[in-house]
Amino acid sequence: MNDSRKVILGVALWVGAVSALHLRLNFDWSVYLNDRLPESQRKLNVAYIPVT
Repeated sequence: MNDSRKVILGVALWVGAVSALHLRLNFDWSVYLNDRLPESQRKLNVAYIPVT
């Protein structure tokens, strides 16, 4: 395997690892999956700002 192929493979692995970590740590899967449910089964997520 020549050097340019090693670099391309390394960059592809790095981009894949960073993307996988982003999806694992920063992506709200519950909201994504809730949006895919039929309307009768969806849960209503209400956000609020606490005021003191």
